[in-house]
Amino acid sequence: MARASRVPDRLAPLALPALNGKQVVVTGGSAGIGQVCALALAAAGATVVLGVRNLAKGQTTAGLIRAATPGAQVRVEEIELGSLASINAFATRVGTTPIDLLINNAGLSSNDPAATTTDGLELLVGVNYFGAYALTCGLWPALTAAAGRVVMLGSLMATRGQINAEFGGPTGSTTRSYSDSKLAAVLFASELHQRCQRAGSPVTAVAAHPGWAQTDIFTANGPPGVVNWLGKLFGALQSPADGAQPVLMAATTADPAPYYGPLSHGGLAGPAGAVALPRGALVDGAGATIWKISEQLTGVTLRP
Repeated sequence: MARASRVPDRLAPLALPALNGKQVVVTGGSAGIGQVCALALAAAGATVVLGVRNLAKGQTTAGLIRAATPGAQVRVEEIELGSLASINAFATRVGTTPIDLLINNAGLSSNDPAATTTDGLELLVGVNYFGAYALTCGLWPALTAAAGRVVMLGSLMATRGQINAEFGGPTGSTTRSYSDSKLAAVLFASELHQRCQRAGSPVTAVAAHPGWAQTDIFTANGPPGVVNWLGKLFGALQSPADGAQPVLMAATTADPAPYYGPLSHGGLAGPAGAVALPRGALVDGAGATIWKISEQLTGVTLRP
């Protein structure tokens, strides 16, 4: 099957502040939005750690970064976000020096509602949310040492998610699980930021979503030709570079808003800016619920 033709960039590149001397970690950095973020952050002077499942793809991206920014400091580290043991090993290796920025970008989609992580968690929620939660916990001392920032990746699908006492269990629907996982990511960023403020922690947390961007996760469960056709029909399918702009804005804005995303086409595309949190992230007590369930199901505790 032929791959969908690449969607052209429509937005001017986002101007980033100088990041010399900063260390950033980008999960899922070997392709799509994660790769774009890694390239941009390295060009701004940051030392970049690529957290990837596939080391060969990670090394390819590292080569692209070095070619685009001669002298760039970049390293590749293996991580499987569906394995708490792999996450812990990654955090042990990477968290030995201060981390200024953690972009929890990696995620996946699936057609199998019965699939689970190696630890028995529902696959989509396990990778897209619990893996990011556990990694944030593992890198917390390094983030605190740098007064760092955590960026969680949401989605427009977060508007369809639900957080309740059954969160993290089987839903029988991959669409439901994906939506729940993305709402959880946004809610965690909001709750983490509030807890950090109350505790006097220097760490900040923010979330962003890329709109409708042509990435591997977008095309994984459907023919690329269909994706391209829909993009042309609505005129709202973004390139990975354009979809990465809300993430980069969340990562580098000095005084960030809680949530960033595209501002046009109903949030599907366009210039990046601050956007409203999904309604599910505003439900009273939802933050405490997600925090408690995260600790229970991962066995990992975070105390800002």
